[in-house]
Amino acid sequence: MQALVVSEEAYRCALQYWRFSGEVVSSRQAEDTLAHNEPGDDGDLLAFLAKKFVCSRSKLFLYESGMSSFYAVHRAVTGMAPAKKTLQLDFPYVDALKVQENFGSGVVFLPDATGEHFDEALSRIRQGEFAAVFCELPSNPLLSSVDLVRLSEAARAGRVPLVADDTVASHHNVDVLPHVDLVTTSLTKWISGKGDVTGGSVRVNPDSHFAENLLAALEEGNPRHNRLYPGDSRVLKSNAEGFPRRMKAVNRNGELLADFLQEHPAVERVWYPKYHARKAYDAIRRKTGGYGGLISFTLRNEKKVSKVYDALAWNKGPSLGTEFSLACPYTLLAHYGELDWAAGCGVPSHLLRLSAGVEKGDYLLKSLEIALNQA
Repeated sequence: MQALVVSEEAYRCALQYWRFSGEVVSSRQAEDTLAHNEPGDDGDLLAFLAKKFVCSRSKLFLYESGMSSFYAVHRAVTGMAPAKKTLQLDFPYVDALKVQENFGSGVVFLPDATGEHFDEALSRIRQGEFAAVFCELPSNPLLSSVDLVRLSEAARAGRVPLVADDTVASHHNVDVLPHVDLVTTSLTKWISGKGDVTGGSVRVNPDSHFAENLLAALEEGNPRHNRLYPGDSRVLKSNAEGFPRRMKAVNRNGELLADFLQEHPAVERVWYPKYHARKAYDAIRRKTGGYGGLISFTLRNEKKVSKVYDALAWNKGPSLGTEFSLACPYTLLAHYGELDWAAGCGVPSHLLRLSAGVEKGDYLLKSLEIALNQA
């Protein structure tokens, strides 16, 4: 166990590093340390998740949080080309972009990876301009999926590492590893499903041109391939037992809610893979996969958003992927200090994001209908 003591002047900077890197001490670890409890074993979580992900345990790395896994990957790919910027395609989770802005040589950000702008990006990728390309499949909160087939072809032609995050859809619904060099996943979300443990993972494509260098870079910071505290590993393993069953219910409820919102007269727009960038999503969707449980939408009368949100009898919180349904005013929480910028990127301040759980569909529909009556 180590501790870092910083001056009051450096405290804000230290908090930002902690937030962006995700390299945190979990509450279980802190509690055990203070109580002088032995951590015990980790239940061989690595082997368990390697089986779930259908990958070699030698190509799988586990971290303290989703952001910790993302930060480790960013450090690995930028270390191979330190003078080059990264490229972020589509509007991502807030801290994924912050890492690229604050570490390495910076980032080129394309908030809408479609049309002529996407074609231009592909051309620059083929020329080998970037240290790496990052994307989410689908993205958070706009549920957009980039054309991964074309993107993969360009990245391989330009010898540029391609990194995809499959957290929002989950490994149960999409298969992105064959197209990319690295996959990051927040285990905190659907794989755990309980909201009582954090974790992140990185999978390396064994067929990647960069596999040897990436494995060496990741092993330098994670030689045991699992940096989770043993107590967190055991909880995560127990939670992950129900992952396939959980996702079947989540897929069913997510599509049910999205269909309802799509037809509701008070709703202006719905973002959901079934309706938004469906062709690109279907290209990576598993035969037995669905469209997931995350939905974003706006109302025709944005002044009614707070009333609808307050009337929605769901748990409220900024996370996603729990067995209990969650709602949040995403943009206000994630981008409160940059609302105009977010709106300019296509993310309106009055956007509401729903994360469907495993409750009965009739209950979720009824509670959402009651809330929308306020609009």
